[in-house]
Amino acid sequence: MIRTRPYLLILALLAAIVGPAAGPAAAAPRIDYNDPADWLCLPGRADACAQPLTSTVIAADGSITKRTYDIDANAPVDCFYVYPTVSREPTANADMTPSPEIQHVALEQFARFGARCKLYAPLYRQVTLATLRGEVRGFDPETPYRDVLAAWNIYLVKYNRGRGVVLVGHSQGSKILARLIASEIDGTAEMRQLVSAIILGELIATPRGQDVGGTFKHVPLCRTAAQIGCVIAYSSYLASEPPDRSAHFGDAPPGLVDACVDPAALEGHTVINDELPPLGSVGRSFGTTFIETTSQLTASCETNAGHSYLAVTPGSDPRSSVLNIALQAVQAHTAGWGLHVLDVNLSLGDLLDLVGTESKAWLSRKD
Repeated sequence: MIRTRPYLLILALLAAIVGPAAGPAAAAPRIDYNDPADWLCLPGRADACAQPLTSTVIAADGSITKRTYDIDANAPVDCFYVYPTVSREPTANADMTPSPEIQHVALEQFARFGARCKLYAPLYRQVTLATLRGEVRGFDPETPYRDVLAAWNIYLVKYNRGRGVVLVGHSQGSKILARLIASEIDGTAEMRQLVSAIILGELIATPRGQDVGGTFKHVPLCRTAAQIGCVIAYSSYLASEPPDRSAHFGDAPPGLVDACVDPAALEGHTVINDELPPLGSVGRSFGTTFIETTSQLTASCETNAGHSYLAVTPGSDPRSSVLNIALQAVQAHTAGWGLHVLDVNLSLGDLLDLVGTESKAWLSRKD
C-alpha cells in the first residue's frame, strides 16, 4: 500500500473524483497582516478567544461543580494558533471572514490557552469543507500556507519582541504549522524562541525509535514535561476501536512512524485531563463551554495495523457509560477518522499544564 499524508490523500482522491480543474487557479492576492482585521485573535481585544469560558466538572464521586476560567493578561509567553478545516463557505478556498464556525473552533480549542499565553491566531484562506466533500473544485493548495507564513512573519516583526512562543494547530492547521516549522524554524535561530509545538491530527514522521529525523531534522518530540523546543503530536482513536489499514490518521511512509506523544504520560500519569465540548443533548444541557470528566478517561500511545495513535479508554464504571456512548458516536460519524474532531479537547487540561511547565523552563533558560 502506498502511504502518504492523509490530508494529501483525501485531496488527491477528490481531485480524481471531480476531474481536472478548468485551468490553473489564479494566484490569490497577498494578505497584509499588519491589519488587525485579518487576525481571528489578538491580545487585548474582544474577539473569539476572549469570550467567557465556563466548565462543568464531573468529579469521581459523581458530584457536579461549575468552574470559570480567566485569561492571564500578563502571560509570559505567546501562543500562535492555526485552526483546522471548518469553513462552510461554498468555495474551494475560504475568504478572510471570521465565520461563526471558525470563531467556534477557536473558542473550543484555543481560548483556554489564554490562561498560559497571549493569544495570536491569523485568519487564513483555508481549503474548505466543500472541497473535502467534492462539492467544488479548483482549490489553491498553496494559499493557506502563504497566508500563515505571512502572518507568522508579521507576528515576529510586530508582536513577538523576543518572547517565547507555543505553536498550536490541528488537522489542516497542523499540516501548515509542520511545514512552517520545517521551512522557517527547524535548524534556525528561531528555534530558541520555540517553547513547544502542539500539532495534532496530522502526520509528523520520525524514524522508528527516534525523536527527530523525519518531518523535522532538528526539532525533537517532547519526552519530558519541562523539555522545550519540542513537539507534541498524536491522532486519537478509541482503544476499543483501533485504526485499521484504511484509517486516515496514524499512518507513515515505510521506515517511519507517525509521532505519538501522550501529554498525560509526560506528566507521569495515565488519566487524561479532558476539557470536552458539550457532546449531545445531555452535554448541551449543562450550559457551559466545556465538560470535564474527572478520572473517566485514560490514554496511551499504541500501534495497530501500521498506525500509531493515542488510544483513549473510558472508565468501566456506570458514570462513564454516557461518555463512552458519546465517544463511540463521534468515532462512528466518519469512518476511519477516529476521535479526530476531539484531538485537542481530549487532553486540553494536560496541554495547558505542559505549556505552563515549558514556559517556566524557557524563561529559566532565557534568564
